[in-house]
Amino acid sequence: MFGLVVVMRVFRDHRILSQICGNNFMVLEIAPPFIVDDARLDRYVESIAQVVELTHISTNFWPEALQLAARVNDYHLK
Repeated sequence: MFGLVVVMRVFRDHRILSQICGNNFMVLEIAPPFIVDDARLDRYVESIAQVVELTHISTNFWPEALQLAARVNDYHLK
């Protein structure tokens, strides 16, 4: 679930689309343009760092993660 929450926050907070690698939920997969400059790559890395930092300082990061987990659990129980 941690990877999914990171992907959601990176998109919501930074408008950068990522996804979890299909066979390993601990791998973030990105698909930058064929030609990408250093500034865009730096922005992506910085966005990941900011979201991971939130896991340590934000009081609402983990409640959001738990709500996501509950929704996934509810979906699978149906």
